[in-house]
Amino acid sequence: MTPELMTIGEMARRARVPTSTIRYYERRGLLCADARQSGQRRYRTETLRRLVFIGMMQDFGLALEEVSGVLNAATAAEWKSIAARRLAALDEQIARQQHARTLLAATLGCRFDHPATDCSAMGAEIDHRLDRSTLP
Repeated sequence: MTPELMTIGEMARRARVPTSTIRYYERRGLLCADARQSGQRRYRTETLRRLVFIGMMQDFGLALEEVSGVLNAATAAEWKSIAARRLAALDEQIARQQHARTLLAATLGCRFDHPATDCSAMGAEIDHRLDRSTLP
């Protein structure tokens, strides 16, 4: 028994992406149709899963070039290297966001008129940034 093949519209609906995204990924070499029926693309469930995986990788912040690297990695070390770089970048972003959150929360605790001039928490951060800017 042959597995049921999906049209591009069905695959797009199930993955919640426009059909143009699927065609674009095909042009980029990330996906390919599994068959053609009457000249129309047809896809297997495995290809749908690959499409959803590509979307997940983009949600994690990987560029399509990096996604391609993961999909086409010859070894586990290759794709893990890409994932490790992205994880390090996410950790940096999280640290910056946590610091920003801490500072913003501190400004809400300021009892004075303006955070740029009257808040000790913001004043300390301004001084810290000015000290860093004088380093070679």
